[in-house]
Parts: sequence; C-alpha cells; structure tokens
Amino acid sequence: MVDWTGQHVLVTGAASGIGRALALALAARGAKVTAADINGAGANETAAQCAGEALTVDLAEAGAGPAMVDTLVARHGRLDAIFANAGIGYRRRLLKADLDDLQLDRLFEINMLAPLRLAQTLARAAEAGGWRARLVVTGSENSLSLPPSVQNNGIGLYAASKHGVLILTEWLATECRNAGKPLDVHILLPGGVYTGMTADGLGEDPARWPADMGIILPERAAALCLSGLDLGLFHIPTHAHLATDMAARFESVSSASRALGL
Repeated sequence: MVDWTGQHVLVTGAASGIGRALALALAARGAKVTAADINGAGANETAAQCAGEALTVDLAEAGAGPAMVDTLVARHGRLDAIFANAGIGYRRRLLKADLDDLQLDRLFEINMLAPLRLAQTLARAAEAGGWRARLVVTGSENSLSLPPSVQNNGIGLYAASKHGVLILTEWLATECRNAGKPLDVHILLPGGVYTGMTADGLGEDPARWPADMGIILPERAAALCLSGLDLGLFHIPTHAHLATDMAARFESVSSASRALGL
C-alpha cells in the first residue's frame, strides 16, 4: 500500500469531478495536496476542503505546467506525485469538425501534451533532487475502445486525444523503466463517471444516460485509482466493460492476421 503521509502531491483539474475526489482522497490518506485548475475559485474550494493549497493554471499554455512544477519544488523542496487529471471535451462529428479551430489546439494541448510536459519537468527535478516521484495520468475508456453507448456522441477528436495520451504514457513508463529514471508512471482509465463534463454532453440526470455506461461517482473513481496504485498497476480501469469493449479491435487484428496467413 502506498504511504501518502506527508507526501507533496499536485492534482490538476482539481476544481471538480475526479480531480476534486482525488485531492480529497489523497488528503484523507495524509498527503499534502496542491489543487490546480483553470477555475481558480473551484481550486480554492477544493484546497479548503483538503487543508491544502490552490493554484490557478491554464494548461493550454505550454509553459504553464512546467513552471508550476518548478514553483512547487522550490516551495516545498520536492514534489512526490502529480495526478495529471485536467481534461476538456470536444463534441463534433469528424466530418463536420473544424480542424483549424483553436479549441482543437486546446484539446490536444491539455489532454495529451500537458501530462507529458509535467512528466518531463517532474522527472528532471526528482533525478536532480534524489527522490522518487510518481505520475498518474487520467486517460479514458475511450483511450482503448469505442464504447457502444457513446458511438453517436461525436467525441472522435476527444477520443483521439485520450488515445494519444495513453500511448505517450506507455512509452513514458517504458523509457523511465529502461533508463532507470526515478519516476513511476500509471494511467487511470475512467469509464462513465458523473462529472460536469459528462453531464454537459449527456444531460444532468444520470438516470437517463445509457444503462450500459454503468455510471459511477467521482469518489468511486478516485478510490479505484488509489487502490490501483496500492496494487502497483499501470492500467487502472474503473469499469469491467472496458475489457469487453476492447475485444472488437483485438479480434479484428487477429482475424486479419489469420486471413493474411501471418
């Protein structure tokens, strides 16, 4: 079991949803939490609830994440873990999406590149300071699958950003392990979680959402995340149907290999 007592932990996207739930769960296990979000008021509210500190940051700005890590290391002497949870949605069918939209730039910067920028800065600081750090990236069930319940929701670009952050995180974990870097890497793969972002797309009443989504509350997602870390897991799913939803891709590749005589 991970001992969070006294560890300095940064949670991004902490103003609400999974981020707030993670911040509170970590504080309950003794961590010293910094809650960061573009929503400064929400970050302050989370920090007040977990006796932590708050930072207002826009992770769409490429230098914002690294600067935040440097600030916290200078302030506390170390940073033990980052939960790179900040994320935004983008609902537009692919044939209708404006690929020059600045909103699209924000989507990939926040969802995919910001966790990597945070990781790079944290790994350098931990190596220079002589401590071991941890990175937990929030991906999505859409990182690995096309769940039937959301296939008509126009989230192809959002899913692409989450698929991208998955492969970046897998490569990052591999590079850290092979090079002996002092950074342990994990990825949380939430399914249907009742948050402001999902409610914006599916409506305020989760009882009206597709039953096969298996909606859970953010607190449950946070508890599963910390349990996954206790077990040393790299992939940390929140719903069993993720494995089933992935089967179509696996079978497609397998049948193609058989058809080609590979």
